[in-house]
Amino acid sequence: MFWDPVFERASALAGAPPDQLKLIFSLLMSYPLGSLFVRLPPSKPYIAHIFSIVVSTFVLWPLLGLGTGLLHLLLSITGTYVIASTQRGKNMPWIAFAFVMGHLLFNHLRRSILGTSADTIEITGSQMVLAMKLTTFAWNIHDGRQRTEDLDASQLESRLMEMPSPLAFLGYCLFFPSVLPGPSFDYATYDALVHHTIYRVPPPGTSAEQAKAAHRRVPYGRKRVAYLHLVIGLLFLGIYALYGSKAAYSRILTPVWYQWSLFRRLGFVQLAGFVARTKYYAVWSLSEGACILTGIGFNGYDPKTGRTLWNRVRNINIISIETAPSFKVLFDSWNCRTNVWLRDVVYKRLTKKGKKPGAKQSMATFVTSAFWHGIDPGYYLAFILGGVLTSLGRQFRRFVRPYFLPSTAAPNEPPSATKLVYDLLGRIIVQLTINYTACAFILLSFKDCIRAWNRMYWYTHILVILVMAFFHFGGRRALRKGLEKRGKLPADRSAPEKERRRSPPPSVKVSPPSPSPPTSSDRPLPPPGPPEDERDDLDLRWVKHALDNPSYQDSGEGMGMGFNTPDGGFLDDLVDGMETPGVEKQNPL
Repeated sequence: MFWDPVFERASALAGAPPDQLKLIFSLLMSYPLGSLFVRLPPSKPYIAHIFSIVVSTFVLWPLLGLGTGLLHLLLSITGTYVIASTQRGKNMPWIAFAFVMGHLLFNHLRRSILGTSADTIEITGSQMVLAMKLTTFAWNIHDGRQRTEDLDASQLESRLMEMPSPLAFLGYCLFFPSVLPGPSFDYATYDALVHHTIYRVPPPGTSAEQAKAAHRRVPYGRKRVAYLHLVIGLLFLGIYALYGSKAAYSRILTPVWYQWSLFRRLGFVQLAGFVARTKYYAVWSLSEGACILTGIGFNGYDPKTGRTLWNRVRNINIISIETAPSFKVLFDSWNCRTNVWLRDVVYKRLTKKGKKPGAKQSMATFVTSAFWHGIDPGYYLAFILGGVLTSLGRQFRRFVRPYFLPSTAAPNEPPSATKLVYDLLGRIIVQLTINYTACAFILLSFKDCIRAWNRMYWYTHILVILVMAFFHFGGRRALRKGLEKRGKLPADRSAPEKERRRSPPPSVKVSPPSPSPPTSSDRPLPPPGPPEDERDDLDLRWVKHALDNPSYQDSGEGMGMGFNTPDGGFLDDLVDGMETPGVEKQNPL
């Protein structure tokens, strides 16, 4: 096309491939288009559907040259719509799941056979996002056909009582700010957006009637939060552009590696891990900001401060990732929407009502996550090692961390110096091990992964082996006895440990409004204004507030159970059995 020379010239200046520059351009283009989208009339939702379809078609076909890939997306979309419309049995969602994931796996295999580089912009990235939407949609239709008492809170909020029109469904699937890097979301959220009912959440101190009447006004704070994410995305994009090649994991495989000291090698691994993440930080932040401008990021109001929340479709929490004191916090904060999808479409669906999830549900979740990413060996090496680290991290949280917590008699006691040191060591170990593990996720080739880990002296694998040996040869028994003496074990000791630590999968807690369209009977009332401090231009507390965790990140075990890595149910069974044989029978919990 006529714009190709422009991107080629920019590529020569920036040192980045033209198709990656086109991807960034498409994300930046979504910002002015998002500001236009939010102004489309809710009484004519078909305009919003057509708007997204046209923009996404332009981005995928003329701009990125993915015309054939667009046909693949349309095939998955059409097939899912037909399956959901014609199949009414209990297996309908699984049929749609098999169709969508099979189609995605086909393209993963095709990419691998053709030897397409992981840095090349091709259709599987967009198809991965679409697969989450389509399989979620199938379950939402299925839930709409079930009794309400058979559904949990999140399923009741997202269920669909009738099939949307083909145009509306296509607009949902090709929603332009998220068509390439995501994030994904359910159809009820999209429907509420185009009808503007997403804003019918009463602010603190107002009635539901007021909020319903004032739904036409977009809540305060949308633009500044969106452009905050734009700035963050551009910042990390600049870091990746400057250091992406200088601090690439591939340099571990070059002769220069042997010219460095051991300390410099260790430092380089940490730098390479951070720089590799900046690419994801940049793309996901830019995408989230564009989504917020359309209004789909609105998630109600903070009940404590009254400030607006714009984190409904957040995919990452950068600060939590870089300062995570445990693997639980790390995985809670990374690729959040994929975690939600795996939990709601696989993990919870394989758990029978009234039963607790176990190893089978965990392994099915792991296999789905692995095949969803691709077939490259590096993914599986990273997932398995990450799963073991997560499981061992839970052992430390259960048997070591309580030693550093205040006693139950003084729950508000400030952290001791030893607790602060423990948390600091946890942050250091998490970064050291995750940057080692992520090497496989980036290099992908089995040969390159093994060579790189060998040149890093297998330091994380050795650490894992040492910790497992410690637990096996009586370490966990000694820690448990110490907790018993201090009275820090859970009160209920009658059930086996692995049954007590497994809780039913948490439900998603968001603030979705009713997806029904507005009626002519609505009468405009004076809408409530934002809190005084939120309107104060000199009050910068909104920045921290805008970057806080999304509300769907539940407390407790939460997503840190490992939905991007093997879940604790499978690997924890292995770790639980590592203790010296006979210990559980001699001294049951």
